[in-house]
Amino acid sequence: MRAFPLLACLFTIAIGAPAFAADASDDSQSANALQEIIVTAQKRSERLHDVPMGVTALPGEALQKLQVLSLEDLAPMVPAFSVESVAPGQERLTIRGENVGSIGSTVATYIDESPFGSSTALANGANLAGDFDTWDLQRVEVLRGPQGTLYGAGSEGGLLKYVTTAPDPKAFAAAFQVGGESVAHGDGGGSIKGMINVPLSDRAAFRVSAYDETLLGYLDNEQLNEKNINGGSKKGVRGSLLLNPTDDVSIRISAVEQTLHSDNFPYVDVFGPGLTPLTPPANQLQPDHGDYTENRFINEPNTYRYENYSTEVNWNLGWANATSVSTYGTSGWDLINDATELQLAPGFTYGDLAASIVGAPAGINLPEALNVRKLTQEFRLASPAAQLLEWQIGAFFTRETSSIVQNLFAFGIPDGTNLPLPALETVGLDASYKEWAGFGDVTYHINSQFDVEAGGRWSSNKQSVAENVGGLLVSPPQVVTGDSTGHDFTYSLAPRWHITSDTLAYARIATGYRPGGPNVLPPGAPAGVQREYVADSTINFEVGLRTTALDGRLSVDVAAFDIDWKKIQLAQTVQGFTIDANGGTARSQGVEWTLGLIPVHGLTFNLTGSYVDAKLTSSAPAAGGVDGDHLSYAPPWSASLDGNYQWLAFSDFDAFVGATWNFIGSRLNDFSATAVVVNGVPGFAPVPRAQLPSYNTVNLRAGVDNAHWALELYAKNVGDSRGITYYNNTASSNFGGEEGLIQPRTVGITVTAKLQ
Repeated sequence: MRAFPLLACLFTIAIGAPAFAADASDDSQSANALQEIIVTAQKRSERLHDVPMGVTALPGEALQKLQVLSLEDLAPMVPAFSVESVAPGQERLTIRGENVGSIGSTVATYIDESPFGSSTALANGANLAGDFDTWDLQRVEVLRGPQGTLYGAGSEGGLLKYVTTAPDPKAFAAAFQVGGESVAHGDGGGSIKGMINVPLSDRAAFRVSAYDETLLGYLDNEQLNEKNINGGSKKGVRGSLLLNPTDDVSIRISAVEQTLHSDNFPYVDVFGPGLTPLTPPANQLQPDHGDYTENRFINEPNTYRYENYSTEVNWNLGWANATSVSTYGTSGWDLINDATELQLAPGFTYGDLAASIVGAPAGINLPEALNVRKLTQEFRLASPAAQLLEWQIGAFFTRETSSIVQNLFAFGIPDGTNLPLPALETVGLDASYKEWAGFGDVTYHINSQFDVEAGGRWSSNKQSVAENVGGLLVSPPQVVTGDSTGHDFTYSLAPRWHITSDTLAYARIATGYRPGGPNVLPPGAPAGVQREYVADSTINFEVGLRTTALDGRLSVDVAAFDIDWKKIQLAQTVQGFTIDANGGTARSQGVEWTLGLIPVHGLTFNLTGSYVDAKLTSSAPAAGGVDGDHLSYAPPWSASLDGNYQWLAFSDFDAFVGATWNFIGSRLNDFSATAVVVNGVPGFAPVPRAQLPSYNTVNLRAGVDNAHWALELYAKNVGDSRGITYYNNTASSNFGGEEGLIQPRTVGITVTAKLQ
């Protein structure tokens, strides 16, 4: 499936379909009361107001109007949620501060009821979060705090769930949107999006949506004399078929595909620490050549692919509801890194190695390919709602295979073409992961106001890995293997008190985990090097309050949490081997808030924010972590304030204007250590971490819409803030560093045609 032919079909159908009369879009009730949202956070439909945990849900209409089109756009809108953006498609998600730079994910990603991405650190699970476009979504849900009971492995920090819009057998609908954007310091581009919902009968329908968008470029490469090098594209399609053969049975078959491509990584060269990593200069974050400039000897294209196919069957048995979810998904990337300036040893780079081999100026390119295939099956039985005792039980199985291939090729400088040499080194890592789990929860309603929910999950996993290392510099080639087994139990307990119909108080204790796994080590590795690492885990204590007042015009949602993180999985160097190991403990405490207010008819304010204090509580010397250090990329303070005013402009058209202010506090980059010798004894010293400065952004929007048309003008980051999202101190020329930036000031327009 590809987006362009499908969009052409959608456009043809849209312009040829009949238009239907509609009432004026000015709705007195919706303009005077905050919207009530239904979520599936606990794998059943319920009001967000009633869920006993921190949850943020953003409806699809709000995502489009606010131009929340990516994870980087979403992060400021969710309390205690941050995104470490390396490139579009390569992001690490953090909730409530749980990030130490390890490669296993702490935040799970779901599409509807289907898990997405890798469950293991052996396939870079933390770096492929799934940055899906929000076009035609029903909503996005972010669950804060461990979700190990219902969602299992990799959700010890929380969960990101994309909820797609289901086909509707009741009515035909279609939408078509075109847009254009221009970015400061760079170029412009456009987007085209479409959706069609077609009833096949009163019991069947299909829905298809597609999009093709330009990713704007705004960085220059002085070495190659190229401009706007980090441009690219985002293309995707979603299709879903809904069948209701009887009143009690529904079947939904869905497919999702997306490709994100960038011509280069969005890095800017900065001074970095030079050859003094233990005493970096105060100006290590200062650009080396220009605010939006890098020097690379070759281009670094990168492509990220996501596919997810699922079948969900729901059957009302009367005494219970049965659900089966079958999923097959693939994800991966293909990319090239210019590794010329990476250090092999202090003051000696890969480029120096290549030059010594060929006897002339040379560089190193590092192609990398990752592929993950994942098959899952889940069965659930749930009691009907509104009973004295509500229950849910389920079984889960997943089988995941992955492969990572890396090569080192020498190329000539300045032409950038590969030299006629075999790969200097090639590494292949093949891994498999199997997991079985059983889970359940019960809710006992003591009376109409008070109930207690308790749940548990037992899981078991088996993993194996094989690493093949060869190439011109590796003789003889090496093959090493490893395997592991793990057993984990998670639980949750949540008393809930409905003080009134409008006010809920709750408490929650919940746990989560990341699976352990094997390390690949040669047979002669010293006994002190861990052959496998075990699961790390979190336990979350949370209390919260939700209330609405002023006839639904005021809403308050606040929560306080305290999280203990044990046996943290960290990349460490032990006796010359880089491995995944368990080391250190951490604690995260904080407060989150979401407030909504309609002071007068048509005017709405929403304020979200958090304070998070996330620190190591014991040291991990081999990883560079010291007791008391703040965790990586976890800003203590973050906040977002949005205001929107809507009024009846003319005929049946509403007009709106809005503004959003986002604040991201200062953060520290990842932990790292360097080898040192003290009094003849080898050891490690922590490398000082860079303090990434806080930044503010302001977004503006204005437009008109009715049942058939919408026009929106918007400007994002109007102050052209230069916010840093990522920093690496050992990757650019002269042993400098590199940093990733938020997108500069962007101005755009969208026009949408809607048929219903």
